[in-house]
Amino acid sequence: MVCFTNCARLLLMSERCEPDITLATPPPITQRTAEENLGLGYLASVLRKNGQNVQIIDGWLNGLSSHELASEILKTPPETFLGFSCYRSNMERTMEVASLVRQGGLDVPLVVGGYGPTFDPEVFLRAGFDIVVRGEAEETVLELNSYLTKGIPDLPEIKGISYMHSGDIKHNLSRPLKLDIDEIPFPSRDTMDLAIKRRSAVHIASARGCDGHCLFCSILAFQKLSKGPQWRQRSITNFVDELETLNKSGVRYFKVIDDSFIELPRDEAWCKSLADKVQEKGLDVRLRGSIRADRVTDGVIKELKRAGFFAFSCGIENASDFALKRMGKSASAEQNGKALDIFKKHGIYVQAGYILFDHGTTMTELEVNYRFMREYAWTISKGTFTEMYAADGTSFTRLLSNKGFLKEDKKGRGNNTYEVQDPEARKVYNALKLWHKSHLRTYDMTIDAISAPKALEPEELELFHPLCVELKEKDLDFMRDVLDLVEEGISEEQILEFANVQILKVKNWYIKFEGRVLAAYEQAGLVYDADENPFIN
Repeated sequence: MVCFTNCARLLLMSERCEPDITLATPPPITQRTAEENLGLGYLASVLRKNGQNVQIIDGWLNGLSSHELASEILKTPPETFLGFSCYRSNMERTMEVASLVRQGGLDVPLVVGGYGPTFDPEVFLRAGFDIVVRGEAEETVLELNSYLTKGIPDLPEIKGISYMHSGDIKHNLSRPLKLDIDEIPFPSRDTMDLAIKRRSAVHIASARGCDGHCLFCSILAFQKLSKGPQWRQRSITNFVDELETLNKSGVRYFKVIDDSFIELPRDEAWCKSLADKVQEKGLDVRLRGSIRADRVTDGVIKELKRAGFFAFSCGIENASDFALKRMGKSASAEQNGKALDIFKKHGIYVQAGYILFDHGTTMTELEVNYRFMREYAWTISKGTFTEMYAADGTSFTRLLSNKGFLKEDKKGRGNNTYEVQDPEARKVYNALKLWHKSHLRTYDMTIDAISAPKALEPEELELFHPLCVELKEKDLDFMRDVLDLVEEGISEEQILEFANVQILKVKNWYIKFEGRVLAAYEQAGLVYDADENPFIN
């Protein structure tokens, strides 16, 4: 693999003033702080291996507005094409930047890919983009570059793209998923220094996809648009070689961005082999990953801790088997509890994903979840109010539409809404939502240091963990009060009035609490500069 140092890359750029290709991403509208975009790194890597001069401009890590990002692009405009990586949450900004660079005189094809364009290609084509890349893009961008520079292959022959032709939108056949992802060169790391400066963990991937069947999952919907196994892995050797390369350059903290780190054939024996390889190479790494509860065993977590894992995100979602079945989750409530017990035994930090509300939530389920969250209050989560997102393209959204429950997203972010159908559960929903909205920034700031995660030493993490637990306990106290009021038959109007009174009563407590969070940030040298949470209407 050809690998340019930053100095060598700057020298190359000075010799060739304008890049062949610019890859960019605007900052998403999100409550999270900036992290690496590994997709841009992979695309740059495969294009550079093919001899292209590629520039990466990450608007999120650089803190650029749409106008600032457009200005940066126009300083050294690309000669072949401008490509955007687009999340759901930066769709509007991506289209805005595209419009601004066109107004600035850029006259090369505009290409866009990612979750937003994959599910809504027509929106981007009608907004002025020339080509939408659907699904994974490494092979597609190479063929696009060949078409734009050599005229071959013909545009209709390139799989995985959509484009306009004679006023009509054309959707070419989907590109099959790449099976051997070891063949993809290590991602370029142009923006890694920016992430490290923010004390964000460096991103790395060991696999792609997930074998789960969660009804709400955009990842699953994204993968299913292409033929092939929904989960594919890198070999241990390939993965650890990249870890070693980065570790030798001084990187210690990693976020393994796999959608699901453990899927068959990965098992305890595989985890042992991974740990053995990491220790054989003498790597000093601390890793955070994502794992399904039904893949958690004592042996697996013991070996993964030996490999360097100190934290996991685990989609617990719910403590009711009825709700889990409704969500398409493969884990049972019992497995969820056992997974958390194992994590605690091995001293692993856990960001436990919860989905308290969906269209079918009942009071019985809410009681079960209250008791479960009390028992596992040590896990990281932002409060008690959580609801299942109805993202475009997911099975959940289709289900809601078929039942006549769906209210389409009017903000253009691909996230639709619906009502909780049970009137008693809906009272709890509205009260918890009101409470949660009054403290949004406090929740998001408190958990970000661990959930992002930041590159913090164990003693620094201990600054934030007790704060996360204390905040959740405060929420659970309020949740208990609301559940009791609903069970007593109190009207929704009275319950909301109670919620507003409580919000005013605890205002000073939250002000003081946020001061303690800010003090922890100052002590750890962190900055919280994210947006207000855009997902709570």
